[in-house]
Amino acid sequence: MKKLNKNFAASRTQWLRWGGGLALALALAGCATLQDSQNPEAAVTQRSNDFWKARMAGEVAKAYAFTSPGYRAVNDQEKYRLNHGVIPVLKGGEIASVTCEEARCEVRKNFVTYTPMMRGAEIPISISEVWIKEDGQWWLFVQ
Repeated sequence: MKKLNKNFAASRTQWLRWGGGLALALALAGCATLQDSQNPEAAVTQRSNDFWKARMAGEVAKAYAFTSPGYRAVNDQEKYRLNHGVIPVLKGGEIASVTCEEARCEVRKNFVTYTPMMRGAEIPISISEVWIKEDGQWWLFVQ
């Protein structure tokens, strides 16, 4: 009888693990479906806003995580920090436009910056970004 109970417990544990794995897979598939159903403009706008939030906070690792897998394959985080890690003196970041094609979006954001030579003068600038879709996710294309 003890042997039967051991086998039953082992079998039940395997079924619970299998069921838990299936539930996790279904939950992840549901999340992917929700993201795919979101229009590209909204998805890219959110990713761009999150990228700039990290960049302006000086969180290099978080900002680097938004770059495309191809960029990260060739440039490590330290190289990104050296080239793009300086915290820009910017305010704003309102979306001026988002134009998307199938796997590419261009985002234009409006900022205000300042220069030490013109104390108190706000200088409006526009920054353009390109976002590419790879493996179901939008990534910042860094040139």
